[in-house]
Amino acid sequence: MFPSLSEKVRKAIEIAPAGIATLDVLESLQLCGDDTLKTTLNRLYKKGAIARLKRGTYASLPLLDGFAGALATFNGYLGFSSALYLHKITAEQPFVFIIVTTATSATKSLGQYEFKAVALKEKAAGFEYKGTLAVSTRAKTLFDCLYLPRYSIEHGKLLEAFGSAKLLKSEWREFDEYVKRFAIGKTAERMRKAKQEITGRTG
Repeated sequence: MFPSLSEKVRKAIEIAPAGIATLDVLESLQLCGDDTLKTTLNRLYKKGAIARLKRGTYASLPLLDGFAGALATFNGYLGFSSALYLHKITAEQPFVFIIVTTATSATKSLGQYEFKAVALKEKAAGFEYKGTLAVSTRAKTLFDCLYLPRYSIEHGKLLEAFGSAKLLKSEWREFDEYVKRFAIGKTAERMRKAKQEITGRTG
């Protein structure tokens, strides 16, 4: 028995990288006409067979990769508690995946997961790639977590975790540059104090 069109489309999404496919990629497979494809995707979405992450981007269910799903939903990079986990600074895998964006602040729930976009405006800088995932650097992760601690872990645990992570001198220079560019007054003082507590040094 040949698979139905719906099954072919669902399978195409499932075998895509991280189980996520965009409409243009699915159209390029030429499984059917474009209008029929859109109708089929809509039916699969309404049946709960696939998720619509944003317009023109679909994911298989259950979600294969929450980090990739969050990045496909919001334009930005993974930060805060998500970055702490990806850098292996903390061991607890988050169920809230946080994306740092320039201007978008929003939340999207998908099953047991929650994707949260946090707008940092001009502070949305300082990321690298771990595989295919855009993630804040270790130095920027520390800065972001100190700047908006509600998206981080408990302060004492954060300092302890970075004490164990042992940032390189180049990473501390990067951190200092973010403090100089983006923090003023008491916020800057709080960040410098955190650095002293982490490194065990003053100055």
